[in-house]
This record gives sequence, structure tokens and C-alpha cells, in this order.
Amino acid sequence: MKKALLSVMVAAVALGGSSAAFASGIEGTHLTVWVNGDKSYKGIEQVGEKFEKDTGIKVIVEHPEQPVVKFLQHAASGNGPDLFMWAHDRFGEWVEFGLLTPIEPTPEELERFQPVAWDAMKVKDKYYGFPVSIEAIALICNKDLVPEAPKTFEEFFELDNELQKSGKHALVWDFNDGYFTYPILSANGGYSFKKNENGEYDVTTTGINDPGAVKGLEYIVKLIREDHLQKWQEFPKMEKKFIDGDVGCVINGAWGWERYSKLNYSVNPFPTLDGKQGRPFVGVLGMTINSASPNKEMARKFLVDYLLTDEGLQKMDNDRPLGAVALKSYQAKLEKDPRIAVTMYNAEHGDIMPNIPEMNRFWSSLQTALKNATTGRQSAKKALKIAEERVLKK
Repeated sequence: MKKALLSVMVAAVALGGSSAAFASGIEGTHLTVWVNGDKSYKGIEQVGEKFEKDTGIKVIVEHPEQPVVKFLQHAASGNGPDLFMWAHDRFGEWVEFGLLTPIEPTPEELERFQPVAWDAMKVKDKYYGFPVSIEAIALICNKDLVPEAPKTFEEFFELDNELQKSGKHALVWDFNDGYFTYPILSANGGYSFKKNENGEYDVTTTGINDPGAVKGLEYIVKLIREDHLQKWQEFPKMEKKFIDGDVGCVINGAWGWERYSKLNYSVNPFPTLDGKQGRPFVGVLGMTINSASPNKEMARKFLVDYLLTDEGLQKMDNDRPLGAVALKSYQAKLEKDPRIAVTMYNAEHGDIMPNIPEMNRFWSSLQTALKNATTGRQSAKKALKIAEERVLKK
């Protein structure tokens, strides 16, 4: 059934492009690496140059448009990349389709990288990638407006009252996006899916309607009703208020730091709600090896001995900032930057984003619930109850 479904998907996306567009594909004379266009592809190219000098194997780095769609198309036909760098939450789906090569890390390799990063590379009882960097959102505050970040979410009521005296607000974030709102839902017990005793995610139950999640959403609704959160807009418009100095704090990730460069800002752990700390979702960028690659051993050598080293990651980081990284030795150097230290802290105190297909239904159901509750169409309790039913619907 899975193979049949994949065939349909491949046929559909094939209408949008030809494999000739990626003629470099899989061959025995070189390695092909695919990354997203916003990642450190120039840094990887520099590492590849040293690899070619040492081994004679050329490394070709490409960043195609719609890389996930094209990976499904080309990997299935045997014409995809040898290596594909992507966030771990898609790995479960790709493993079901047979697109990824399982790896067996040595004890030394397991020790080199952060445990939370290895956890994300795992699907059931096997690892399917080498971890590169770790993403976790944070509470980011303009220190000129908010010298000390709130330790509790409850403080935002009083803080906003104070800032409104000068026409400003305390907090903004994309509260209808479950990824950014999750720390408030998770603080008192909300969750997506949990693993069972066999280490597999139990998709027969979800914490989207946990009493703690309801408490978190009711808090958000109260902020809106009492005019402490402004009406929802597309996030770039909401974020601009923070960038322009009209809002004290924003919930966002390291990808926003460059836009905040003119602000005197701090990156902080999540405050508590009712005494319990918010836990963000944790995403890990990983390098996977295509199951159709004839160059698996060479691909692994490139990763372990060249790219995922202090020198390799430094080249990537110099090209595009990686934020927190999985390699312990390089993370120790980066943590001199307090922003990166907090990012790792939040990751270590967060929830690994499940890498299972059922998350698609979780995201869509939660988004609908958030919109219905924050616009007043449904109570928080009713909205999350309906979301739970949709997530678990057979």
C-alpha cells in the first residue's frame, strides 16, 4: 500500500519537472547533496572542495525549488541525491516509503553528538540520519522596553498595562500557529503524541485536549479579550511591530535574529504558566543518506570525517548561522554566545517533534482550534475537544 501511494505521489509531482534538471544525480564518481535554499549550501561546497582534494570524489551541492517534492520524485526513481539535509519531522514518512538508509552509529559517534539530536534521528528502533543543528524557539525581548524578561506568563498582563501607557504592547507572536503556541499549551501537560514502552509513538491517544492544553489556550484567549494581544495578522506584519520597537517581546526562533540586528535584544527561556515552564517543540536538521545511493560508504565518510567536524560546521556557520549545533565540541565554542546557549537550553527542556505522518493531522486540527478559540467562535475547551476527535479519527 505504501509503495502504491508513493507511486501515485511520484507520478503527480513528475508533471512538474524532469529528472534531467538534476543531471548530476547519483553516480559513482561524485556525491550529490541537496539542501534547502535558506541553508548553508556554500559552506557545504567549501567542505566538499577539501573532500575532493583528499579523495578525488567531487561533491555537488544543489538547492532545488520544492526540495521535498523533488526528493520524493527523484529518490523513488533512483535519480535523487546521495545526501539530503532536512528537518527530522519528515523522516518517519520517508522511512515508510523506503527512501532512507538506516545507519548504525559507533559508540564514539553517539558520544560526539547531543543526545537530544540523536533522539530526533530515530524512527522506531533505528537511526536514519546524522544530526547537524538543533532548533527551538524562544522568548525574545527588546531590552530597551523589557530590561528583564518575564519569568512567568502571568506577568505579561501587568507588563502590557505598563507599556500601553506609552502606546506599546508587551508581547506578539503567531498565536494561531501551533508550533509557536505549543510552549503555552505544553507547560501544564499538553502534548502531541507520546512514545510507548516499545519506543514507538502511540497514535491512539493525543494530549491536544489535555487539561493543561486547555488551560494554556484559555490564557491566550484571556490576553486577547483583555486587549493584551492585538488582533491576529500575517506574522510579518505582527513581527514588524517588534522590529519597530512597538512591542516588547516576540516568540520566534534563531532565523529571526538577523532581522532584529538593530535592536538591543535578549533570547530567553520560556516563562512558566501556573508555575510550570513552557516546553517548545524541538526540531533537528539532519543529513540523510538516500537508500538508492550507490555511494553510501563515501557519503558517510564525507559526513563523519569532513562536514560534521568543528572545521566543517564552522564553514557552514560562516555561510549561514546554524544556531545551536548537535556536535558537542563545536557547540561548546558557540555557547559563548548567550543566544545559542539559551537555544540549546530550550531544546534540552523541550519536546522532540514527532517524526510520524500523523503529525499532519495534528497540525491542521490544532490550527483550526486555535483560530476558533482566539476569534471567539468556540471556547478553548470545545475547540480542543473537536481537535482531539479530528486527530484520532480513523
